[in-house]
Amino acid sequence: MKFKWYVGIDISKKTLDVSLYDQTDFKKSKHFKTENNRNGFGLVLKWLKNCGVQAGFTIFCMEHTGIYGVDLSAFMEDEQLFYSMVSPLQIKRSLGLTRGKNDKVDSIQIARYCYLHRKDLKLSKLPSRTIQKLRDLLNERERVVKMRTSDKQFLKEFSAKSNISTKRRVKQRISIFTNDIKLIENEIEEVIKSDPDVNVNYNLTKSVTGIGLVNAVIFIIYSNNFGGITDARKYACYGGVAPFENTSGTSVKGKTRVSYLANKRIKVNLSNAARSAIQNDAELRLYYNRKAIEGKEHGVIMNAVKFKLIARVFAVVNRKTPFVKMRQAG
Repeated sequence: MKFKWYVGIDISKKTLDVSLYDQTDFKKSKHFKTENNRNGFGLVLKWLKNCGVQAGFTIFCMEHTGIYGVDLSAFMEDEQLFYSMVSPLQIKRSLGLTRGKNDKVDSIQIARYCYLHRKDLKLSKLPSRTIQKLRDLLNERERVVKMRTSDKQFLKEFSAKSNISTKRRVKQRISIFTNDIKLIENEIEEVIKSDPDVNVNYNLTKSVTGIGLVNAVIFIIYSNNFGGITDARKYACYGGVAPFENTSGTSVKGKTRVSYLANKRIKVNLSNAARSAIQNDAELRLYYNRKAIEGKEHGVIMNAVKFKLIARVFAVVNRKTPFVKMRQAG
């Protein structure tokens, strides 16, 4: 669809800075500030209407700001508006050399980015309620696991120096945290079973050796149930598994490395999956040993195993059949 108007929105916790891009001179772009709530969203539409803007021919561009932009995205979908959520780093690096910063200028720069990249912008859409629930539960589980790990580490390192009552309370908390983790995981499985499409892909993903509940849910969330990211290589790139060259001319010949611009949660949990797969899958165990004998570094081999797991997951989901081990012994 060809848009006539381009609007940039800088989202903060309590306010929205909205700029209507002036295609002849971006410095003349109009600006409006309002509250970050449903009443403020309605005022934005009224302001745009007063500016002669037709909402149906307008695209709104904003940065990913986590929970602060969820209500705005939901409002736009309710109103059937077109919007695109863009990585803040992507916008920042596209601006070139900049000095100073304030919310008004940021909204104008976002609107300018929206106009300049109008042909490449992808329209955004909120994930399903099932995936939103899974993300919330996974975040909760991660917080509880961190607290339990902290207490376990305390018992391991300071047990001899602590009094009996302190150790007793720490052990009680660990027991509570462990129970909470089980309850959260049970709720995750209930949410998955309530959505047939998610349930099918979840079970297919878990059929891959090394992929457990956490990694399966992560695949579901960040691929949008394999509807947002449909290709194993794209997921590997997003998760920091795909290697990239580091060469230029004849003088710069750096090692091929993975990029630090990656989803760290995917990468860390895939490391756990890779270790489990090497222990429990004969084919991957033989692959690891063969590459180690060839002199490959441990990190390089593990990265290759992670990619194999990603490829297996996308393969079983695409063909709609569970994973089958090719090698039973070794």
